[in-house]
Amino acid sequence: MGQITSMTGFGSGSAETETETVRVRAVLRSVNGRFLDLSLRCASALQELEPRIRERVQKRLSRGKVTGTIDVEETADRSGLPELNVEVATQYARELQRLAELGNTGPVSLEVLARMPGLFRSEAPTPDLEEVGPLVMAAVDAALDDLEQMRSTEGETLAADLRTRLRLLGELTDRIEGIASGGREQVRQRLRAKVEDLLRPGEVNEERLATEVVLIAERGDITEEIVRLRSHLEQFFEALDKGGEVGRRLNFLLQEMHREINTISSKSADSGIIHHAVDVKEEVERLREQVQNLA
Repeated sequence: MGQITSMTGFGSGSAETETETVRVRAVLRSVNGRFLDLSLRCASALQELEPRIRERVQKRLSRGKVTGTIDVEETADRSGLPELNVEVATQYARELQRLAELGNTGPVSLEVLARMPGLFRSEAPTPDLEEVGPLVMAAVDAALDDLEQMRSTEGETLAADLRTRLRLLGELTDRIEGIASGGREQVRQRLRAKVEDLLRPGEVNEERLATEVVLIAERGDITEEIVRLRSHLEQFFEALDKGGEVGRRLNFLLQEMHREINTISSKSADSGIIHHAVDVKEEVERLREQVQNLA
């Protein structure tokens, strides 16, 4: 039995250098979408790698709205150490000294000066892309693995629900067929009686009357629609069993099912058939909602 995949999922992955000085984290989220719609948000230092990241994801995913975030972290050993901003410190010292002279309070202490904002600055070094690049791809691959696993698990759950609903559709089709089979002769008899009531005695052409009754009855015959509806159900089961990217195929089959049950409703005058047809339509709509999530 083939694998059915959902388009909804979440995955995360990380990779770091052997010395644990640089760590890359990738997060991917996906929801249903008609085509692959990929949106990436990378750390500024990783912008040059975005085309390679995008290509990596596109090789693994074909449908869904996917958003991804890739960040790089560096430990204290690699992050920028604080450095005295001499220009700012000099200006602070000059102005504080002027203030002290105005108030005759003596020289400004180092403790007071050290509390001034912006006295120190630190700049983190730009990551080496030759070093970070393999980490980014490893993190993205790990996130994709995690995402695909979740999408597969969700797909199995959806497939089980779809099969349950398909079996119910099969049962409803059986009931419609049973009512239709038992009512064909009754329909002919009712039509014949109505036609005879409208005609004056002695003016009935039995051969012509029989032909017209048959034609009218056949217009309400739903045998072909039931056969096609069963065929669509069988193809739906086969697609689920085959697995793979079946979302578009299943959606098409549901459209055809909806068309057949609409025809059955319009042709039939039996309240029992119409009641079951409404149930079929409701189940087809529930199936359609579920199928929208399949790749």
